[in-house]
Amino acid sequence: MAISKRMMWLAIAMLLSACSIVSNKAPDELVRQGIQRNLLRNNQFNFNGQIRLSVDQDKVETSSNQVADETLDDETEVATSAFSSEPVRKKHEVEMRDKANAESHYADNTLSEDCDKCEELSNKNLSLIVDQVSIPFSGAVDVPHGKFELIPEVRYEASNILFSIKMPMQVDFQKKVLITDIRAIRPFVNVIGSILIGKPVEIFEEPYVVKTFPEWTNRLPLKELIHAIPKAIDDGYASYDKKAFVYLSLDEAGKKLGARYRVRLNSTREQDQIVAVAAFDSLYELLKQSEKRDAGLSGQADKSENEDYAALQELLDEIREEVQSGKLDKVKYDSAITDFYFDDHGRLLAMHGINGFIMDDLKIRRLLGNKKMNNSFWIYFDYRSHPKFTLESSRKNVLFQK
Repeated sequence: MAISKRMMWLAIAMLLSACSIVSNKAPDELVRQGIQRNLLRNNQFNFNGQIRLSVDQDKVETSSNQVADETLDDETEVATSAFSSEPVRKKHEVEMRDKANAESHYADNTLSEDCDKCEELSNKNLSLIVDQVSIPFSGAVDVPHGKFELIPEVRYEASNILFSIKMPMQVDFQKKVLITDIRAIRPFVNVIGSILIGKPVEIFEEPYVVKTFPEWTNRLPLKELIHAIPKAIDDGYASYDKKAFVYLSLDEAGKKLGARYRVRLNSTREQDQIVAVAAFDSLYELLKQSEKRDAGLSGQADKSENEDYAALQELLDEIREEVQSGKLDKVKYDSAITDFYFDDHGRLLAMHGINGFIMDDLKIRRLLGNKKMNNSFWIYFDYRSHPKFTLESSRKNVLFQK
């Protein structure tokens, strides 16, 4: 009996000790520890979440048209003053020219106002559509077996209308294949194909499309790359300013999750770029160390292995340069906030992010009326059961394989 009591008190002491270790951590350390735990220890889980977009309804304050009008008025005044001492004929010509310019200016303004009204109406309609669109998603992750599945859904829901489409996809790094369930879009593909080709297209019954990785990926040391990713991510987060992380009190969402801690990361686009570059630099160095270690174990450097590492490092260099130069950025944003929710043991339960951005593409930006888009996302992690993968391909249910 005394032994059982002793064991009970020991268990309580260990539990309290573990909780105190977590609570004593700095907010940046808790975030880094939680992410590493998610990648290295609790790395077999299911997840779900949602992304929502909305057009900013606040009107963008701009005075470019007013400035142009004021400039034109100033030029008219200068012209009238300059010709005030000229003969009546020249003065009359100036007055007639000014009158013509004024009429032309009025016509341009009228046309401009009509265009502005059209754009305003288009933006309002677009705002109504975007505000009713959500992107729920779910999936599963199995890091030890190199398997990842994502099921995104585009959902439009408004009064008396509901539209939804899903396209499950799965990446298997061991088999080096990408599997996609095309059943949702297959009828549209067949119809469009019939229109383009000009004759009926055969309707396939197989639900999946399987695409193998490109042949050049066989030369890449993917195993070493996957092993290096957790450390690279940690080095990336370590490059954030520690003051960017702050503890916050739990909100209602956190309480429903059963979370114990909530940490907010305040970042900017420039800081996020620095973090990405730091992660790529870390990957590069880790792969160089792995290459030297492999050469040391074998006693000599294998030429083919050296070429494999060189190919991967060259690819990382190219991506790093594009990230650093901003070429990969399709959106522009000033700042972003991300909330991390953790349980008593420092396990990552959920993430919530919010930011406002402007599309980099000029056509899309004009369609949105140069307005800022708001982005909000939630993602929840479920560690209670084994990863549930929905796509299982075989020779019988695959459309084509190459």
